[in-house]
Amino acid sequence: MSGKSVSPSGAAFDHVAPAYDAEATYLEISRWIRALVWERLAELFSAGDHVLEIGCGTGEDAIWLARRGVSLTASDASAAMLDEARRKAEQAGVSDLIAFRQLDLATVETWNLPAATFDGAISNYGPLNCIGDWTALGRTLAGAVRPGGRLGLAVMGPFCAWETVWHALHGDLRTATRRWRGRTTASIGGVSFPVYYPTPARLARELGPAFQRRRLSGLGVWLPPSDLYAALGKRSRLARGLLRLERLTAARWPFPYLGDHYWLEMQRVR
Repeated sequence: MSGKSVSPSGAAFDHVAPAYDAEATYLEISRWIRALVWERLAELFSAGDHVLEIGCGTGEDAIWLARRGVSLTASDASAAMLDEARRKAEQAGVSDLIAFRQLDLATVETWNLPAATFDGAISNYGPLNCIGDWTALGRTLAGAVRPGGRLGLAVMGPFCAWETVWHALHGDLRTATRRWRGRTTASIGGVSFPVYYPTPARLARELGPAFQRRRLSGLGVWLPPSDLYAALGKRSRLARGLLRLERLTAARWPFPYLGDHYWLEMQRVR
């Protein structure tokens, strides 16, 4: 593990990296939601493309893309997460297509990415929620992504219908409304750090005029957020019915604004 100084969010995921896949990635409903993202990634990127991943975690998305012939620079703030991702990439036989870098969103101005190198960038499962201003990220991506390149970003929004209704019914109004203020505090592995919830409009605006929105849909509109996976996972028929609803409605208004995450696609236009 690197001794490099990282933000509290990066340090938090250092603590949980060894167990992360078993406790989150490999849960059935989590796999379904990731598969929805993969359907979009297959539309955005093709073999031969070079993609920057922001917050790669244990490497699930990077490995999936590499198996399709996409090369990646996969980054994360957590050295332990990167260690897991490297190990998995080697086991999958795609390590030659993935370059891993420890990059922290808290210090995005120091990334020093090569100019106009990437055909796009991705970020899945909310790494962008670990910062509260996205203007520096937008400038960095505008310099690193080629004209015409695409962004695919899964971000936690300021309202999640599942979270609000479930926790309100269980008398936990604080958790039910925690996103509404646009900022809360999370604790993972005994480390606390701030989490921010931008609207799609705010995120697109702060990423800057170099990028134009192409698509917005919901993720986890009908399927529940991660802290409720276990409860629904015991009801397989219900879960599969909700997955069908997810596919039918997630891209239709107002559903992009009701999910645990939203999926925002943008394209570099200038």
